[in-house]
Amino acid sequence: MERISELAAHWVVREDAGPLNTEDSSALAAWLDADPRHRGAYIRARAQWSNLDRLAAVHGPARPVVETAVPVPTVSRRQLLAASVATLTVLGSGAWWWRLREGTTHYISGIGEIRRIALEDGSTIVLNTTSEVTVRWEKAQRNLRLVSGEALFEVAHDTSRPFVVYVNACAVRAVGTAFAVRRETDQVDVTVTEGVVELASNTPASSDASPFGEQSGMQRVVANQRVSIKDGHALGPRAVTAAEAERHLAWLEGMVAFDGESLQTAVAEINRHNRRQIVVEDAALAGKPIVGSFRANDLDAFSAAAAAVLKARVIRDGDVIHLVPAATTTPR
Repeated sequence: MERISELAAHWVVREDAGPLNTEDSSALAAWLDADPRHRGAYIRARAQWSNLDRLAAVHGPARPVVETAVPVPTVSRRQLLAASVATLTVLGSGAWWWRLREGTTHYISGIGEIRRIALEDGSTIVLNTTSEVTVRWEKAQRNLRLVSGEALFEVAHDTSRPFVVYVNACAVRAVGTAFAVRRETDQVDVTVTEGVVELASNTPASSDASPFGEQSGMQRVVANQRVSIKDGHALGPRAVTAAEAERHLAWLEGMVAFDGESLQTAVAEINRHNRRQIVVEDAALAGKPIVGSFRANDLDAFSAAAAAVLKARVIRDGDVIHLVPAATTTPR
């Protein structure tokens, strides 16, 4: 809930700074719809922000607050109020404001959204659906954290300031390269498409302490290699073919691709991209393999193809599509 309250505060501040553009409005709507707790936290944050307006009116007009990717040299009256008024702890205000001063920026993609972000150093991030990354610039290092989901990082060359992505208990360092990172509940996958990265596992929880230098467990992963980290242990790196890399990065083109994964795995992946959902309750059907490429947002085409190949039946129930064995007439 602390994380949800913090993101709610983020959106309220963004709205206060000026009208949201179409992309951000869609991202906010997607975030509100993703979890009932989000809307409640957002309403509370709006109410608390109104309190700040009243306090600011007593102490003089507030300077506008604008999200920025560079350190903010001064702190506005409203920021001081947000950081100091004890009753506003529901927003996580103290921590959030200090991160704003340090130059941390949150980027979030909504359900079904592929978002491309140009960074000030010339690097680029492409966020897959329902993903989040934070960016913080420091003199000696470019620090990023993949909070959730998946992202492709295309890194601008700068040997004096390494580019480090933190995810779970891992860190991936690159100087000039391109690589994708995917975060699951208990696993991290790193696919390098260009150049070389260094990977350190069991890193400190805080990105302020560098996991490199004397780190004995550091690994080098080169182009056309993939490594998975589970429970702090790296599996690989192993070579990936061009076809395999293309499957892993099919989401960049709005696609999902499978080559023998179980139907349950395929359904979980395509469900990430859609508000409507596919449900497979039959264990035998869920374990059958699926092969092919599909539009990530076309559940009807995917379910129809899966039903035809796996001898299943499609039953629609509002926003839910049930895939059941052919002999089944109603979803269990």
